[in-house]
Amino acid sequence: MSSNEKWFSRDYRRNLVDMHIEDWDEKFLSQFDPKRYVELLKVANVTTAMIYANSHVGYCYWPTKIGHMHRGIKGRDILGEVIELCHKEGINVVIYYSLIYNNWACEKEPSWRIVFADGKTSRETQARSGRYGVCCPNSGYREFALAQIEELCSNYNFEGIFFDMTFWPGVCYCNSCQERFFKETGRELPKVINWEDTDWVKFQRKREEWLLEFAHLATNKVKSINPNVSVEHQFSTCVADWGLGVTSEISEASDYCGGDFYGGLLQESFICKLYYNLTNNQPLEFMTSRCINLRDHTTTKSKELLKAQVYSALSNGGAFLFIDAIDPIGTLNRKVYETMGNIYNTVRTYEEYINGEFCQDIGIYFSFESKFDPKDNGRNVLESTHKQPHLDSALSVAKSLISNHIPFGIITKKNLSELLKYKVIILPNILMMDEEEVTAFREYVASGGKLYASYYTSLFDKNGNKREDFMLADVFGVSYTGETQEDVTYITPCREVLEGFGDVSSQYPFTLFSSQIKTNPLKKEEVIATISLPYTDPSDPTMFASIHSDPPGISTEYPAIVRRRFGKGEVVWVAGPLEGVDFDPHRELFIKLIKSLVREGFSFEVDAPKSVEVTMFHQEEAGRYIVNFLNFQHELPNIPIFNIRFRIKTRDKIFSKVVILPEEVPLNFEVRGDYLEVEVPKLDTYLMLGIYYR
Repeated sequence: MSSNEKWFSRDYRRNLVDMHIEDWDEKFLSQFDPKRYVELLKVANVTTAMIYANSHVGYCYWPTKIGHMHRGIKGRDILGEVIELCHKEGINVVIYYSLIYNNWACEKEPSWRIVFADGKTSRETQARSGRYGVCCPNSGYREFALAQIEELCSNYNFEGIFFDMTFWPGVCYCNSCQERFFKETGRELPKVINWEDTDWVKFQRKREEWLLEFAHLATNKVKSINPNVSVEHQFSTCVADWGLGVTSEISEASDYCGGDFYGGLLQESFICKLYYNLTNNQPLEFMTSRCINLRDHTTTKSKELLKAQVYSALSNGGAFLFIDAIDPIGTLNRKVYETMGNIYNTVRTYEEYINGEFCQDIGIYFSFESKFDPKDNGRNVLESTHKQPHLDSALSVAKSLISNHIPFGIITKKNLSELLKYKVIILPNILMMDEEEVTAFREYVASGGKLYASYYTSLFDKNGNKREDFMLADVFGVSYTGETQEDVTYITPCREVLEGFGDVSSQYPFTLFSSQIKTNPLKKEEVIATISLPYTDPSDPTMFASIHSDPPGISTEYPAIVRRRFGKGEVVWVAGPLEGVDFDPHRELFIKLIKSLVREGFSFEVDAPKSVEVTMFHQEEAGRYIVNFLNFQHELPNIPIFNIRFRIKTRDKIFSKVVILPEEVPLNFEVRGDYLEVEVPKLDTYLMLGIYYR
């Protein structure tokens, strides 16, 4: 590693052992052995260990002068011992510190507690959440946490620190929050959700602002003592709903993006691509438990599943961190570390090839201001459904692009200055937009970019104001007039474009289980599909045409899909969330619309089943492309896939060889027209190709 490189820049094999252990039983952590702990890290071929300084319980694993030490370790500095042993073995150390979630602090000082809208605190709830004591970052807890962080940074030598739980566990109405909001706005805290109410939206923006301030205070405290220590805030909450108050700017308080997730391939692929374009430094970090989920303590995922998750992170240029949990008495299961050691030993052989410029022809725009459901308007804050139609649509778009092997990335407001590098930008039901975004997208299309936009996109501004018309009405070529009352609607193709809609016809159109936006088109000839409605309103149980379903019966002239030119670019606008429908005919139509905008073709093409995701990185200095093939089937172990055809645009390059890495097994290839073509003979779970040029 050069003197200019950070410790994490070439580090991909990481581990965290959860230690959220109480101390009411003297046996708890009594058998914790730092030497045994580090020995197992070596067995697992771990290069970076995340070590607990404290936990959600709040007890400290170092001799603190500020908090409370865990009784089971009997005054031993087990944090210091593990750090020293790790460094002797050449293992990097990241300190784990739990922010906001701290039972001990919550019990010690009642004024620090987060208070919910019903006046209750977290430990007064009857559900499992009653296990957790949560503290408000606007209270005196702030000074307590910063003092502990200072104590850690002043007394220990470590490479990085991870701040867990940097989010609001609920909407807080404690005295500290009430006083601060009134001081800054002159208003009382609202308790009714209404995304069209500027007072409610202002409260949400304040919650986001306060959390970001707290994150930067923690980061700045670390950097003021040791600027070389990396800081990472828990960022799995980036796709959580509005209640957690997490914005994209939280990533600016971190040296790199990371967080723990427990979903499947789609979630991991989406998150890694979101992190890739948000992180301040590469690589991003993807964490997940070796168990089925965090509630399970003993059931280890299959080796095949763990391998697929590790290789998914690598395929997106990311580091992988597996999470284990210590037994209450302080022991660990050696078999887990032997399994991970076997997987990590193989990962080691690929590491020199991981990095480069990520190939992303399509940009899916993810809006942090749109993480809510407008249907929650009028509900008490405690009754939020936590639904996110924008995220649902964005994930569905990602699924369609993955299964059709179209290279894409997830972009945010941070990427507005580089939109022109994308062949198509997709705006999937963006619920709020500001003028900066509107201007950027208008200029992108005017300059030759291609845009797909749907449903509410650009109808509401960031402050909750519903505009009289779309802010991008001139780009979309439609003018807002209202919304269908019906929540079952249809997309009916115009006669002259029926061929492009497959088997769908005016008699049997596409079903949307949602309303659609009613508009007047700027030019009727740009309308390629119109809205059709059922015979009756589906919400009226007394009047129907068919008892089970709501067949189409009323034709309208309202546009359902508009296809037009704007400036040098092109636009497809859809009146409803077509891209979010999880049925093959709808996905096929969506992909046809996207492909119609990219007549020059994509950077690569793949002939493979939907279970295969392909990603590519360009390493210009090495004169090569690195192509990752990941076979991640629903039922594991994977069924091998044979003879996958891969085509990459030549871009006037003269190619010298194609090899399977890291063994450098040569493959025959040929150049046809603008593409190099090669056949991958067999794919089990993961395969890496190196395509070299002169």
